[in-house]
Amino acid sequence: MITRILYNEEKTAYSRVVSHPIQTWEWGDFQESQGHRVYRLGVFDQQKLISAYMVSFHRIPHTNFSIGTILRGPAIDDDMMENVKKIAEKENAIFVKFEPDDIEKIYDNNYQLLKNKSVLLNYPNLVTSPKVAFYPHTFIVDLKKSEEDLLADMSQKTRYNIKIANRHGVTITHSVKDEDFEIYLRMLFDTTKRQGFYLHSEDYHRQQWSTLKSTGMVEIFLATFQGQTLAAFMIFKLKDRLFYPYGASLDVHREVMAPTLLMWEAIKYGQSLGLKTFDMWGCLGPDANASQPGFGFHRFKQGYGGNLVQFVGTYDLVINPQFYKIYNLVDKYRWKLLRLKASIFRS
Repeated sequence: MITRILYNEEKTAYSRVVSHPIQTWEWGDFQESQGHRVYRLGVFDQQKLISAYMVSFHRIPHTNFSIGTILRGPAIDDDMMENVKKIAEKENAIFVKFEPDDIEKIYDNNYQLLKNKSVLLNYPNLVTSPKVAFYPHTFIVDLKKSEEDLLADMSQKTRYNIKIANRHGVTITHSVKDEDFEIYLRMLFDTTKRQGFYLHSEDYHRQQWSTLKSTGMVEIFLATFQGQTLAAFMIFKLKDRLFYPYGASLDVHREVMAPTLLMWEAIKYGQSLGLKTFDMWGCLGPDANASQPGFGFHRFKQGYGGNLVQFVGTYDLVINPQFYKIYNLVDKYRWKLLRLKASIFRS
């Protein structure tokens, strides 16, 4: 087998073998629009492309250093490590962050362990990262089940709230219209400001939408009550998988349970397309408790009855050990300032 950088003419072949939205060719185009360097590598067996992944390098402002990332790519192996290290050295990267779309543990909805895959990543200069990019856990709903079974798997409260939303006449629509995206974007920034979260700029989200909206991969779902949009989701679909990366809601008419119905209709939409799984993009772990930040979102997602899964983890391939220590120290305090800023704006 050989691994090499792919040409633009190989986009179709690349798209056949990747299975996560942020590993798609189009996501790479979006990354390039943000000023990042993108490399798409293909693994060939007798001239047949059998696997592929994308690594992007983000330049650290006012320096000649960069940070590499391979997020939700395939499982890490020797070949990947060797090839990524060569590119990272060329890009003067301090480190490359690996976060594979590779599941280590599967729990049922009550956190009972169902499957445990033994993982040992023993590569030179590969360390457990002090900072994750994505949540290390998520809920995955099995869309192959019947609608009746999906409802039966839900918590009683989630089923009840769906009935409440239907009783109030909450309506659900989905589209790729720019005007619906603008509704979603306004609501997203309102939600993050209210809850004190950090969010990329409006330009970032608009460029993301502009790049992806014509790919068939993304749609905006809206929940409306009495002419007012109360909740909005961005939903990704790729191959046989559905994803829920972003959601927002207004802090009004909460009694009509619009977000609960919106999620259920997204699940049914994926089922109607013949998709197999719905990845809710992130949640807390099996030891989740009410004192943790984000527990409300975790409990909301848990209510839909999916299995809790744990990915193999987040790892950094350290290229420059000295600057790696400095970078992590500076980054730690930078994020503290960003969170402080977000909380100040919330208040």
